[in-house]
Amino acid sequence: MTFLNATLMLGLAAAAVPIVLHFLSRREPKKVVFPSLRFLTQRYETNRSRLKIRRWWLLALRIAAIAAVAFAFARPVIHQSLSLTWVTIGLVAAAGLGMLILAGIAFARGFSPPLRYALTAIAVLALLSAIIWGGVTYATGPRPATDSASPVAMAIVIDNSATSSWQTSSDNRMQRIESLAEWIVARVPRSSRIAVVDRSPSPASFALDSASALSQIEQIQPLEVTQPITSRIAAAISLVQSSDLSARAVIVISDLSESSWQQAMDDASLQPLLETDPSVNLTLVDLGDFEGSNRFVSSLQVSDLTPPAATPVSVSARVGIAGNVNERSQSITAELEMYDTDPALPVIRDGKIQRPNLSSVDRTSVRLSGSGTAEVLLTVPPMSVGTHHGKIRLIGDDSIALDNVRYFSIEVLPASPVLIVSDSEEEARVLGQSITAPLMIDDPNAEYRVESIRYQDFAVVRLADFDAVMLLDPPNRALEDPQLAQYIQRGGGVFVALGPAAETTSEPSSTWPRQVRRWRVPEPGTFLQPLNESHPLLAPLSNIAGGVPWNQFRIAQYWQIESRAEDKVKLRRLAQFAGTEHAALVEVKNEDADSRGRVVMMTTPLPALANSTRRWNELFSGTDAWPAFLLVRELADYLTQRSAGLRDSLVGQPHTITLVDSDELGVASNDRVDRASPPVNASDSQAAATKPTSERLTRRYQLYPPGDASSIPIDVDIASQQFTITNINTAGTYWVRGPELHTGFSANISDSATRLDRVDAETLVNSFSSDHVQLVTDREEIDLRGDQDSQRVSLHSPAMLLALVVFLMEQILGNRFYRKRDSARASIKQTSTTAGATA
Repeated sequence: MTFLNATLMLGLAAAAVPIVLHFLSRREPKKVVFPSLRFLTQRYETNRSRLKIRRWWLLALRIAAIAAVAFAFARPVIHQSLSLTWVTIGLVAAAGLGMLILAGIAFARGFSPPLRYALTAIAVLALLSAIIWGGVTYATGPRPATDSASPVAMAIVIDNSATSSWQTSSDNRMQRIESLAEWIVARVPRSSRIAVVDRSPSPASFALDSASALSQIEQIQPLEVTQPITSRIAAAISLVQSSDLSARAVIVISDLSESSWQQAMDDASLQPLLETDPSVNLTLVDLGDFEGSNRFVSSLQVSDLTPPAATPVSVSARVGIAGNVNERSQSITAELEMYDTDPALPVIRDGKIQRPNLSSVDRTSVRLSGSGTAEVLLTVPPMSVGTHHGKIRLIGDDSIALDNVRYFSIEVLPASPVLIVSDSEEEARVLGQSITAPLMIDDPNAEYRVESIRYQDFAVVRLADFDAVMLLDPPNRALEDPQLAQYIQRGGGVFVALGPAAETTSEPSSTWPRQVRRWRVPEPGTFLQPLNESHPLLAPLSNIAGGVPWNQFRIAQYWQIESRAEDKVKLRRLAQFAGTEHAALVEVKNEDADSRGRVVMMTTPLPALANSTRRWNELFSGTDAWPAFLLVRELADYLTQRSAGLRDSLVGQPHTITLVDSDELGVASNDRVDRASPPVNASDSQAAATKPTSERLTRRYQLYPPGDASSIPIDVDIASQQFTITNINTAGTYWVRGPELHTGFSANISDSATRLDRVDAETLVNSFSSDHVQLVTDREEIDLRGDQDSQRVSLHSPAMLLALVVFLMEQILGNRFYRKRDSARASIKQTSTTAGATA
């Protein structure tokens, strides 16, 4: 605004120059009395009147030309909301100017006085109306900022996701982001409010000053755990909307990676914010394509997360190359490294975490032609009982280092004791062999220690000595054994396969569902149809390529079970029989009892190999019965919870550590030094749970995260059976140490986090459905004036056109004026000469 006022003042001062020159150039005509020229007096007066009018118009055009040039150089702007008003004012002024021209013509040609004065009055009235209207509009209307010196409320959103770590010899994404952000901060006025918002969960807030904003930019690093980009942009928009500054802008610096923006394109949460306050401009700065290639290793597949002792374990993964890849064959080397087993480590020494040594145990190489993937298979050597951590990494430097390494944890446990209760020795042997495969049942290195008894001995066996109990074709009396209900309540795992020994029940039970009736299915029978494939029991089977062909293993007979609304027992249906709504595999829960046990019931016999059960189904008698074999393996794992704490973990997701109370499940659990907590009496635990929080006893555990982060103490109530770790923000190995607790886990980034695929820029902008969103690829295209483009309309081009038109009119009128005057002087001179000669 200051520049505009100064330019207009200089223009008005320059407009006075033609007026001064006009008055200086005026000369009084000499009076010569010559009687012979009296007849020319009338003609001379008429010409002088016309020349006088033209002289005033010429003066006005010269003044207008200088003023128009000054007006154009001032680069005037008007508020967008007043565009129609100023156009109307301009039309009124143009009409007044036209009427004034007509009045001049009327005076020059000597038209009647009423016409001349009427045209003059209308012209003056129109011009005065335009001047007054324009002055009032200028004084009371909104004024947009006229230059970049106006303060702006600006939020710089930095997309520092995993792909921002891209680094090649010619492109360092993080440096480019920091340089661009610092360039933006340096070019906005010091009085502006600047906020730096990244993909972390930190609340969006304005920096104290420019130096503080620059300091925040320097501290930003690529993140492995990021918040949705839409939520961070929404936080930035809400922040600038809260500012009292009229100029507001949000600038997003991103590589437009698909992992960050695909969800944003389907999310319409930003549209209401942009429509609520259209003064906020959203600018997306595209960093461009990824020039180069990136090697990566995908998520790992561990053959057995809880193998028996002294057993090697295979680990497979897919490695590949993405990006701009040439067709030449390239070699990729993957190395398997394992941390040494040292119960004294990690430990803090001299303020730093000292971790176990890392040594290489296997290495392999593959060759790839162009882009694509290949599978690598490495082997972990036999391990002792305990938790072991390792990683697979690619040898050599890369554009993105985050996806060159994958971490894993393997827990070698002592054999889990499993009790199989069956009156058929053959069925007990087949089921036990399926659980311990590939080793024999009596092999000391087997993952499970299987024992089998008959139902006549079931009442005298001590169930607390076993991690899981499997009841094959049980009679009703065995299911109602009080010892079994107590075992379930204390956290044991029980599997029941109903068969011909079961009987119809009508009375409700506190542990089992009602057995309604026994069904016989006509040929060709039915088959299992999974319903809840996300359940831990069925999830590994759902990941099998091509699916499980359950339809090849027919079922001819089964029990129909039900749980009524008034019953305490609730059923979670995991699978049903195809063509029916009858449950085939259910998880049984008692909602009224404080039970931590796991109970799974199958309504048809398993393995159905005895004479009494053979006709019920073909789950084990069919050709290549690997689906039932895998189901039994997953059943044993789920009931014993051997790998419950070692499921794949992703950064950003919580991880739960289970504390097994050794007094609850008996002597067998005492050997689990990696997962067991100190023995605690059950009555003491219940008493501790009822105390106020400030008076409860706690155990302290220590979490040692990867990287340079310090250890984190975790206090757990003594009555708790588990605790959850939530601050998993970095991929790597996490150790957990405490009173007789030596365990840990591994966390990895997702495979999609470092994908180089980018969203289509035009489609992304169109997804916002707003005129206040623009995409730029160069820093010079970034608007640093907040909302001025949305509020202001530049008059620079129309002012230049007006100056040109006025200048041309001045030239045309000036040429005609001076040509007429020279002609008149020549005529007068010639007349004077003729008159003298005559005299």
